[in-house]
Amino acid sequence: MEILNKNTFYQKIGSDRLVLVDFFATWCMPCRMLAPILEGVAEANKDIDVCKLDIDESSELAREYRVFSVPTLILFKNGKAVDHLVGLNSVDAINDFIAKNR
Repeated sequence: MEILNKNTFYQKIGSDRLVLVDFFATWCMPCRMLAPILEGVAEANKDIDVCKLDIDESSELAREYRVFSVPTLILFKNGKAVDHLVGLNSVDAINDFIAKNR
């Protein structure tokens, strides 16, 4: 899973693929618990990019996308945020979230 930063973020979300970005923090236990779940989501959805963005290292992006709680998943389509999901969620919940926004 690719880890984005402020230099790579806009290039990645601007691609013609769906991009799911996990806004996380290293100190956040639910974020740590979500990491293996997202690995499964990435395996099941090869047609999308699943990436991570550390909110402490890219706080300006977290503010721009109004990330107030972590983990927050934001799905991007053609550079635009189309939906978000907050908190620790199951593989099924995340796959449903992706499916409804394809």
